[in-house]
Amino acid sequence: MVSSFATHASPRWLDRLRNPFVQVAIAGVVGMVVIGVGSLIASQRAGEAEAMNDVRSRTESLARTVLEPNLSVALLNGETAAIEQLDVIVARRVLDGSTLRVKLWDATGLVVYSDEHRLIGERYELDGDKVASLWSGDVVSEVSSLDGPENRFETAGQALEVYLPVEGPSGEPLLFESYYSMAAVEASSSRIRSEFAPIVVGALLVMQAMHFGLAWGLNRRLRRGQVERERLLQRAIESSLLERRRIAADLHDGVVQDLAGTSFAIAAAAETASHTSPELAKDLRSASVGTRRSLQSLRSLLVDIYPANLKLQGLEAALIDLLAPAASMGIHTDLTVTGEVDRSLDTTALVYRVVQEAVRNVFRHAEADTITVEVTAEDQATIATVTDDGRGFHAANGSPKGHLGLRLLTDLVDDAGARLLVESAPGAGTSIHLEVSA
Repeated sequence: MVSSFATHASPRWLDRLRNPFVQVAIAGVVGMVVIGVGSLIASQRAGEAEAMNDVRSRTESLARTVLEPNLSVALLNGETAAIEQLDVIVARRVLDGSTLRVKLWDATGLVVYSDEHRLIGERYELDGDKVASLWSGDVVSEVSSLDGPENRFETAGQALEVYLPVEGPSGEPLLFESYYSMAAVEASSSRIRSEFAPIVVGALLVMQAMHFGLAWGLNRRLRRGQVERERLLQRAIESSLLERRRIAADLHDGVVQDLAGTSFAIAAAAETASHTSPELAKDLRSASVGTRRSLQSLRSLLVDIYPANLKLQGLEAALIDLLAPAASMGIHTDLTVTGEVDRSLDTTALVYRVVQEAVRNVFRHAEADTITVEVTAEDQATIATVTDDGRGFHAANGSPKGHLGLRLLTDLVDDAGARLLVESAPGAGTSIHLEVSA
């Protein structure tokens, strides 16, 4: 046996994910998170850039308004009085909690002034950025690890180093350098970022609220449309059932009764003719048998057109009627019904529908000698199995040509959250197994 197209109930969380509103909501939340994280990263970078721009602007302002006007030839010559005079100005107007150090270099790398007096008069090689700033006039900033020899007196691990050229008292080029605490720069960056964050978060929340509102409205419209389609479908089904019931009633009360009466009349005529014309009696009996067969076929057709009332007669009685035509086809049937199979009308209807389609397929296609139907109601599930010894088919290739009903059953069972298993192989018959959870 080869198993084929089994269906089973989806997990509840998966069913919820299929809800259009849930899908739109998840997409909106993911989009909001992505945009929010991207915006916060961008605002962080913007804050860092703005904080460094503030430091460069402040350094340039101090260099032009505080340092340059107070430079003197005496200071450049290293006179103590001039150095002390500039110390007072620098301490009052330059040095604060964020500015750690200031230096003034000449073009040869000589430190002509620093608030750290031990550096004054020492000479160090100017690196490329300092030289470029000195002669280009640009304000340059970089994060320094303070591991150079000119920084041997520094205690901070890292600092933001800013330098720019200034003009000496005699017009000579000098380089002003200041060091800023990274903690202060980061605090400024965080302050700028915190000003952007509420705007970004607020805009995203408003956008998400509008998104949810739109999704909710669309979902409600979709649900209304679905309910309307289901209502129309239910009406169509009810109309179909009413029409089938009317046709079945007309056949039962008309043709079936007429055929039954004709069969009795022919049988009675055969009995009367047996005394006078044996040959005629024989023909009449043959006609009576043919009429009864036609009547039985017609009753079987009535069962197909309008099945037994499962609620009133029960599943077992309906299955007996369903299997009744098998005898006239030379097919042996074996029906076993165990347990409380009629405890749920929906389950009973589904079991009957599956067994009905399976039996019809046997009648039409299987060329079987035997049909076995077993229905068992257990505590956790109702199980139905229809087995035949017919010609079978390649189940691995799906439902064979002409078996549209079997494919429709698969969809029906899937919608009901049940499980359907079809097993078949050429020459080995077919077994259809249904399991409906209680």
